[in-house]
Amino acid sequence: MKEWQCVLLSHHEEVGKVIIEWQKQGWRLHTYNTAGMGGAWNYTVNHYLLFERGE
Repeated sequence: MKEWQCVLLSHHEEVGKVIIEWQKQGWRLHTYNTAGMGGAWNYTVNHYLLFERGE
């Protein structure tokens, strides 16, 4: 049975490091997506990584 875990990151510089850490633990990156939120002065981008493992 497959396991799924979603990881939320607030900065793009963390993405590569997190993928490597999760792969070392047996997870595989399934999907990577972003979503912007906020107004002109407080706009932020969230990064969502969905990992899977198992069968």
